[in-house]
Amino acid sequence: MRIIPFILLTLCLVDPATAGATRVIIHSARPFGYFVGDIIRARVEILAPAEAALSTASLPRPGPLNVSLDLRDVNFRETLDGANRRFDIDLVYQNFYVALDVRNIEIPPFALRIGDETVSVPGWSVGVAPLREISPAQLEHAEDYLRPDPAMLLVDSGRPKRLALVFAALSAFAVGAVAWDRGWPPFQRRRARIFNALARRLAAQARATPQEQEALAQAIQSMHRAMDSANGAALLFEDVSSFLARRPEFGSLHSSFQRFFAASRSAFFSQHDEPGADYSLAELASFAHALARQERRQ
Repeated sequence: MRIIPFILLTLCLVDPATAGATRVIIHSARPFGYFVGDIIRARVEILAPAEAALSTASLPRPGPLNVSLDLRDVNFRETLDGANRRFDIDLVYQNFYVALDVRNIEIPPFALRIGDETVSVPGWSVGVAPLREISPAQLEHAEDYLRPDPAMLLVDSGRPKRLALVFAALSAFAVGAVAWDRGWPPFQRRRARIFNALARRLAAQARATPQEQEALAQAIQSMHRAMDSANGAALLFEDVSSFLARRPEFGSLHSSFQRFFAASRSAFFSQHDEPGADYSLAELASFAHALARQERRQ
């Protein structure tokens, strides 16, 4: 049953003067219920002969129509509808009428030029309503005109505080772990991890140049410099036992130390051109990794 008022409104807005070859139908979004500042949307549907053409210069221009109504936007499109040409004109108005009671306001008519014919689009009306009543009911006390305060909403702050403390503790632990690893104060007296960076560098070098003897000789020199730094002086083969006594964390690698120094002697003091034929860069990288792993345990 709700579709009947809309159909009646549409039929009543057909212009009788143009009911022959050209028909004008106005569709309004709704005929009532507008307040000050509301947007009013409407569509003007025009059915004309197929050869007709609409002059866009005759379309209404956006701007004030009167003191309380503005035309905000105009959009136009045309399509073929069977044997007719259909023109759809979308209109956007804005209402500035401050109503004191429920009443109708008029949307002014306008004319369009279609071919050699002037087609009149009739005006129509929409209902507007006030934002508030003119005079409220008389109450005994002035405070009765005010709405009561909303109930106070209590928020439990205990859980956010506990979460803040947990995250603060985790952050402090993370910063402390990084400081310990990097030797930042107050952990600056921790022994430097000499073999850690060397192990990463030799592992990358072993993947890139696993068989080059020149690269092996340079890697052996790098390992000697790291051992000298860990010992605090030049570390020779004869000093390995005393070094391991001072640094017991490396004690399990005694045999690896012996193989390394044997390969070093072969590389730099042998009469052959190939340094350490039975010692590879991959084995040296593995030895450095084992040293770094033992170093991290301290």
